[in-house]
Amino acid sequence: MDRVKTLFKYAIWIILFWILSDVLIYFGINSTYKDIEKRNEISSQIIINNAEATTVNGRILGTVTNNEENDISEKYLKVDLYSDIGNLVGTNFLEIGNLGTIETKSFETYFKIQNVKSYEINIVDEKTVETARNEGIIGNDLFITENVSDVALLTLIIVLALG
Repeated sequence: MDRVKTLFKYAIWIILFWILSDVLIYFGINSTYKDIEKRNEISSQIIINNAEATTVNGRILGTVTNNEENDISEKYLKVDLYSDIGNLVGTNFLEIGNLGTIETKSFETYFKIQNVKSYEINIVDEKTVETARNEGIIGNDLFITENVSDVALLTLIIVLALG
């Protein structure tokens, strides 16, 4: 019976440590993000909820709404990222997809580009990937599909579990 109590105590301590670690990691990582500025007047159909970056990565989250005046179904959101001196450092195209009238869709893009200070978002008819790729400002290694902080958290947990 004493072994079961001891095992239960260890389990409680591990769970408490896990929760404390998650909270500290969450606030530690998210406190390094700073807001980035928009460079252009964004369409009324696009709402940016969150646009922020650290010195090495960032994220832009928002929504896009199709309306009767301007059908954006099957178009793309073009996201341009700029450095502090105004150089274009990255471009990403997000497919809007098939939206009905007055339908809203959430979008998110995560990037691992250093020193991003501002962004532009425009609605475009097609991807112009080849031009951007030839200029070296677009590529699969610049934009990622998930939040880097989630990957960092998972990596830290694995290291702690193995160490």
